[in-house]
Amino acid sequence: MRFAPNALPKTMAREDKEARLSAFIRNHIETFRASGAAPGMTTYRLLAISVESPAARALGELAPELSAAGIHVEAVLARRTGTEKIEGAECRFVSDLRLLDAHEQLVLDRVTAWIGDCMRRAPLKRDDYALYSDSPVTASHAARSFSQIWRAAGPQGSLTAEPRWTGLRQASLFDPSLIAGAEAMATPHLLPIRH
Repeated sequence: MRFAPNALPKTMAREDKEARLSAFIRNHIETFRASGAAPGMTTYRLLAISVESPAARALGELAPELSAAGIHVEAVLARRTGTEKIEGAECRFVSDLRLLDAHEQLVLDRVTAWIGDCMRRAPLKRDDYALYSDSPVTASHAARSFSQIWRAAGPQGSLTAEPRWTGLRQASLFDPSLIAGAEAMATPHLLPIRH
C-alpha cells in the first residue's frame, strides 16, 4: 500500500513546536480579550513532563500577557528539575510513573485544547503527535483528566513539598479517550484501517 507524502507522521523540532504553541496561546489570549470576559474567570491547565516541555516554555514566555489578561495557569508536571517552575503558574508535581503514559495536554477553555505526544516518548527532542483542537469533546476529556490528576497531586504535590502520589486507582489516572487519534476515531469516516 502506498501512502501520500502528507499521510506520513511529521516530526517537529522543539523550537518550532514551542513557537507554534506560543502562537496558539497568544491567539487565544487575543480572542479572550476581544470577548470582553472578566479577568480572573479563565484558567489554563497544563499537564506536561517538566518545565522544559515546549508547552510549559510557551506558557512561561507568555506569562506577562497571561497576567495582564487575568488568566490563571495551573500545571501538573511529572518531573521536577530543581526548584524551577513555570513563571506565573501554580505548579504541582506527581512522581507516579503511570503518569508518563498520559499525553501532554493544555486546556485553554471548554472547546480549545492542545494534546501532544505521550510523555514517555521524550518530547524534549522531537514530537510526532500534536493535536490543536477546537472540539468541546476533546477539551472536556482533557479537562476532566487534568482535574483528576490535579486533585490527586494536592498540596503534597506543590512546589513547597516533596512530590507524593495520593493513591488513586490505576484506572482513574487519566482519561483513556485522550490517546492519540481518539478524536478521529469518534468520526466514522476517519476510522483507522489495520492490515
